[in-house]
Amino acid sequence: MESLVAKKLRVEWGNKPCSHTKIEKEYYGDTHTLDYVCLQCGKEFNVLEMLETRDNLRKRKKQSTQVA
Repeated sequence: MESLVAKKLRVEWGNKPCSHTKIEKEYYGDTHTLDYVCLQCGKEFNVLEMLETRDNLRKRKKQSTQVA
């Protein structure tokens, strides 16, 4: 996602909660900024935060399937 689009998305999203289920690389022009962005709310993540968020999401999905 383009960094300026992500910024606009963050402003429009506001402070609503988000589960950050879809995260992709952030770009400025054609260059990867080394950050990642949630496609739903526009929140930026560094590499470590992105990996932790994806891991937490996997754990939540695994727990929900075990309960059902």
